Amino acid sequence: MLNNQPYALEIVDVRKSFFQNPVLLGVSFGLRRGEILGLLGANGAGKSTLMKIVNGVYKMDSGSIRINGQEVRIRDSADARGNGIAMVYQEFSLIPTMTVVQNLFLAREHKKMGLIDEKKCRQEALEIFEKLGIQIDPDAVVGDLSIGNQQLVEIAKAMMQDPSVLILDEPTASLTHAEIALLFDFVDRLRKSGIAIILITHHMQEIMDVCDRAVILREGKVEMDAQVKDVTIRDMVEAMVGRSVSAEKLPPAQPINYQEAPLLQVCGLSCLPKVQDVSFQVYPREVVGIAGLLGSGRTELLKTIYGLLHADGGNVQLDGTILPARRDPAWSIDHGICFVPENRRTHGIVPIHSVCRNMLLSVWKHYRKGGLLDDRKATADTTDMIEKLAVRCTGPEQLLQNLSGGNQQKVVFGKSIFTNPRVLLLDDPTVGIDVDAKNQVAAVIRGIADEGSAVVLVSSEIEYLEKVCDRVLILRDGRIAKELRSGVDDLSETAIIDAMQS
Repeated sequence: MLNNQPYALEIVDVRKSFFQNPVLLGVSFGLRRGEILGLLGANGAGKSTLMKIVNGVYKMDSGSIRINGQEVRIRDSADARGNGIAMVYQEFSLIPTMTVVQNLFLAREHKKMGLIDEKKCRQEALEIFEKLGIQIDPDAVVGDLSIGNQQLVEIAKAMMQDPSVLILDEPTASLTHAEIALLFDFVDRLRKSGIAIILITHHMQEIMDVCDRAVILREGKVEMDAQVKDVTIRDMVEAMVGRSVSAEKLPPAQPINYQEAPLLQVCGLSCLPKVQDVSFQVYPREVVGIAGLLGSGRTELLKTIYGLLHADGGNVQLDGTILPARRDPAWSIDHGICFVPENRRTHGIVPIHSVCRNMLLSVWKHYRKGGLLDDRKATADTTDMIEKLAVRCTGPEQLLQNLSGGNQQKVVFGKSIFTNPRVLLLDDPTVGIDVDAKNQVAAVIRGIADEGSAVVLVSSEIEYLEKVCDRVLILRDGRIAKELRSGVDDLSETAIIDAMQS
């Protein structure tokens, strides 16, 4: 595409504030046809707000949006579609109990004599799949598809609008490495067909691998707009956070003593069909990572240890004492076992409550004073935790629903810390948070372990396991397939991935 041709999408001096809080302070950049632009920024930098303005969800306070050189008004999502803009959000809009073709044509079905023309809908679905190179049965139930194929269906649904601009919001967050490769092959085909693509992601390597340009927002402004070939990951990280960020491994404050009694012991634990005869130990001051492909049983293992799922066999021991087989989460919390779930929006937060109430949700009984809640102490403690985790908010009383996804995740993490856990179970705690926040969370995890707790960390971000963990257990088909120990085995990202896929 010639550089003197107009941009497929141009954002010019866009500004936006919420309740006197400025979020976008004059953002400008353009996107050409056949170009993949990586959009990055720390949590709260304004990237989601900007894309929602482009897609008609929010209205800008000032500025303009141009399509092919012409200024357009985007008042709602229909205006965005009419101007050739489609967005695929991180949370799927698919209905899992319906078929692929039913999802594709939901609320826009072809009709014949007042009835849905299922044959025509199916034929058009096959045609769009063939055009896009997607090999999925249109009659399959969406809930039966892999997450990767659900993602492709979501993109196909957007592509049925025949957009010239496609926005992908964290499309790889829940995908395996194989599914990510398939997705990016597909995205590359779209680029070659002339589609202009914006990829929102926290994964720097994805930017380096698939994008032509990188635009980085910091505090509501464009901090970097550069060709990917001209920058390094370190350049992008420093542009995001405004300073150098360490990528070095976080060692324990003192060596782990593997001769002492384990704090947590899992013995022949089964929760069929996902968890099968799993045994391992976690020692005081140790962080043990669980690595495995999606479907390997990672989340189910943590839920069974916690008591959300009931075991079919085996047991869990804390300080050598076998825990009740039918325990529930409340029992686990009371006995020092805390679980941070992967899906914060449905299991970890109450969006209509404040940051303070969410953080202290599990420990309100500790803030009673003469039969009343000690609001002063609750506010002070929450403020300290906000600072410790660098949560971007106006204060403890701000409603959680008004925070970015990454900052919501930090609040969920803070809630777990308030329980002073002896055993901390973390299920992908860094999904959707930026690189600086990941380092802050890593330091907190290491600090909790250094105080004598045991931490079990499931993460789909292998480089994070390398950074934080003392040992990594490879889970495959519900069983421990291999163990890698820092200082004994190669605990690099490459070694962990090789062990997962071998």
